[in-house]
Amino acid sequence: MEELLRFLATYELWIYILLGGAGVICLRRLIIAWREWHSTVFGLERENAQRRFSMALSVTIVLALFAVSEFVLVSFVVPLYPQTFVAATPTLNILTTPTLTSGLGMSPEPVNKASNSNLSSQGCMAGQVEWTSPQPGEEISGSIELRGTVNLPDLAFYKYEFSQPGSDTWTTLAGGNMKKVDEVLGTWNTSGLAAGDYRLRLIVYNTQNQTLPACEILVRVTTAPE
Repeated sequence: MEELLRFLATYELWIYILLGGAGVICLRRLIIAWREWHSTVFGLERENAQRRFSMALSVTIVLALFAVSEFVLVSFVVPLYPQTFVAATPTLNILTTPTLTSGLGMSPEPVNKASNSNLSSQGCMAGQVEWTSPQPGEEISGSIELRGTVNLPDLAFYKYEFSQPGSDTWTTLAGGNMKKVDEVLGTWNTSGLAAGDYRLRLIVYNTQNQTLPACEILVRVTTAPE
């Protein structure tokens, strides 16, 4: 389903052009069949003209339905689709804090803000694809506002998601298909998450159906003060 929606969003203009061209041809045939139907006096010719008119009318209606479906899917379904796609996530233990594990067999240590800053430019492009809030290493809690920039000339759509360090399982929060420049992308309710470090990434797809490198930062979820 995601591949189909991506295709419809990427080639939206060409789909409208093809449907429009086919619609013009069908409309022309519809008008000709209508005139023949009403100008013919012989029964057999009149039936043939009526049959051609009905067929042209049916094809025209189908093309119109395709055009309406394309508009609805691209304008309303594509921006909301990432919200319905939630990848399977491991069960979170609220009594533990996610940590990064060293590859040298040493005891795992929580990631501090200094190490978080090393991820500040991972896949991000200033002025094109970047997070402006939260900042790398920032401590967050409760429901927060996500701000960023998605400003590409060939933008198809984007989505943003989070994961725990060391995990390849991502949970999609939401997405959109409109350009943003240091604007609100959406919100993230962290209330149900265990305190600890989390990866937050922004993924952008262009009109060539290509995925750009994810803009990823590391943030820390804390317990909201009561």
